[in-house]
Formats: sequence, C-alpha cells, structure tokens
Amino acid sequence: MFAKILNLFPALQIKDYRIFWITQWIALIGFWLQLTAQQWLVYKLTDSAMLLGILSACQFAPSFLFTLGAGIWIDRHNKRKILMGTQFMYIIQAFLLGMLLWTGHETYYWLLFFAFFCGTIDAFDMPARLAFMPELVGQKALHSAISLNSANFNITRMFGPLLAAFLLSYLSYSSLFFLNALSLVPILYAYRHIHVNSPPYKGEKKHPFKELISGINLAKGNPIILSNLIAVGIVSGLILNVGTYGPLFADRVLHAGLNGFSSILFAIGTGSMISGIISAAAKKSLSQKMIFILAGMCGCIMMAVSYIHYFYLSLFIFAIQGACVILFLVNCNTVIQAASPKEYTGRIMGLYTFLFLGSAPFGSLFVSFILEILGTSLGLFVVGSLNTFLIALTAFQYYKKTLEK
Repeated sequence: MFAKILNLFPALQIKDYRIFWITQWIALIGFWLQLTAQQWLVYKLTDSAMLLGILSACQFAPSFLFTLGAGIWIDRHNKRKILMGTQFMYIIQAFLLGMLLWTGHETYYWLLFFAFFCGTIDAFDMPARLAFMPELVGQKALHSAISLNSANFNITRMFGPLLAAFLLSYLSYSSLFFLNALSLVPILYAYRHIHVNSPPYKGEKKHPFKELISGINLAKGNPIILSNLIAVGIVSGLILNVGTYGPLFADRVLHAGLNGFSSILFAIGTGSMISGIISAAAKKSLSQKMIFILAGMCGCIMMAVSYIHYFYLSLFIFAIQGACVILFLVNCNTVIQAASPKEYTGRIMGLYTFLFLGSAPFGSLFVSFILEILGTSLGLFVVGSLNTFLIALTAFQYYKKTLEK
C-alpha cells in the first residue's frame, strides 16, 4: 500500500521531502490557528471592512517592498539556511504577539505592526522555499512536490479554522498564537537535518540592481513567464483575499458569524485539497489555455456566490472556487519554474512572490473599499467580474505575442 502511494506521488519517494512535508503540515495547522484568530479578532474589535482590509494590506505590503531584492539575495546564499532563519523568526513573532495579547494589549495598531512583521518574514520565506523545491526533489518530481505542498496547505485550511473556532470557545486568543509558535519547532528541526546541498549560484556577481533588471528582462522576454506572473497577480489581488471578504460574507450575508467564516475556509480548503491531490498524481502540468480558463473561472465563481444566502449552497460554491484556484496556482507555478534557468530561480520566484503576495495589499484595500461602497454582495460580484475581464485581457496579449513570434 505504502509503495503504491509512493509510485502515485513521486515527490514522496524522496526521504527528505517526506520529512519536510510532514513537519510542514504541523506548522500549517499552527498558521491557520493564528490567522483565523487574528482576522476574527480584528473584525470583532473594529466591525469594519476597511480596517480589516488595512490589516491584510499591512501583512502583504512587505512582499511588495522586499521580495524583488530578496530574490537576488536568495540566489547568492544557501536556501536551506535562509529557511531555518525564517522559521525561527516566525516563532519569535507568534510568541511576542501571544505575549502582547496575554498581557491585555490587544489594540488594532499592535496587530497592524505584527501583521507587517510577519509579512516581512514572508517576503523572504516564500521565494526561498519555492526556489528550494527543485533542489530538494529535482525537476522530475517538482510538479508532484508543488501539488503536494498545495494539498498540505489546503488540508490544514480545512481543519485549522474549525479547530481555531473550537479552541476559541475554551481558550484565549493568545493561546492560539503560542500554539502556532510551538507548531513551528518541528519544521525548524527538519530544515536543520535535511541532507540537501543548497549552494548559492557561483556565477559572476553583478550589482544587485543589474541582477534585478536581468531577472525582470528575462520574465518580460518570455511570454509564458510574463503572462503567468500577471495572472497570478490578478487572482491573488482580487480572489484570494478571503481574510478581507470572508468575515463580512459570513456575518452580513450568511448571518453565521465565526462558525460561518471557519466553514467558508473549510469549504475552500476541501476543494483545494481534492484538486491538489489530483494534480499531485498527474504526470504533467496543464496547458496554458487551461491555466487561463481556470484563472477566469475564479472570477465567475465569485460572481456566482455573491448573492447566495443559502449556507450549504454557498459552501459548495466556495469549494469549487478552492479547487479552481489551486489547479490554477499549482500549474502556473510549475510552468514558471520549468521556463526559468536555474541561475535565475531565486529572482523569478521573487517576482512570483512579489506579484502573488505584493498584489494582496492593493487588492485588500480595493476589495474592502468596493465592499464598503457597494455592499458585500454587489461588491463581490463587481470584483469577480473585474478578475474575469483582466484574465481575458492577459490571455489575449499572450496569444498575440505568441503569434507574432
């Protein structure tokens, strides 16, 4: 049985990846405990879509500010050691935030500060982790590893928020932050003992600005990399801000409160998990045409769910959205990495993170503004429509450039 599972998912045949995957699962449970508690705490403190959007903007703003430079730095240094450092910093921020709440200093401004602090760690952790994957599993198992990582993220997204809602009935908010800090210890230990040589690129070192420009020029000159990066930025900015619109939809449309919000995250996680597992077992990535279709469908599904007041029907549609988003992201990530030369991996993944996370602060502010002005249902319909239109425009430009070549 175990041998059949390994044959189905090539990345799991690699011992070091199995250790990473298991400890990542534990860390992600802690991540969802903290994120759910933090977003709900801010909503209860402020009762404002705009202030919730500002919190998300603070968390994702560092990715806009730092990831391009981080990509250059990652290419020059040992990625495994960078990841050890980021896990340690995640532990510090979770512990300090827990202490802050435990001592009764749960102000909105402190939460903004720690959201920015956590986002700064993300700006280095995500591109380093993405660039580390080919070194950990090799190119042949890369699609399987990316899909399994996605499945891991979304399995925990199913249970983490529900566990958070349950624990908050008995424990304080600070307890969930302390639990997150503890959950990160195993993956820090795993990075310390993974037997992967992750040397920095030994090529000619140019001025950082020139290296940054060379990475951007590579992306601009490759239609596959460019169009997928743009599509990631659009979907991330408009669709993936569940922390901005989820609490409002649960409370104002479904009238289900915290349990409704955690159920939405569970539904999205369920769809994402199923599509992630299917994708992990696939032998190759989807076509570029299918990637564009999936990205456009994310907006259409947002439009479909916006006016649905029936609890279980809305959860079913959110599950479909989760499946589409993960199929899009996994295949988008795979084709970008496959099209990137090894010596540019850190910079291209820095660009990916820049657009994936860096678009989020602007998206959070835009989405929260639209929801404040138009209301939750009409606002989500407009956001979904805009996503679909921009993806269609990106696809048109891609095929236009492809035909010109």
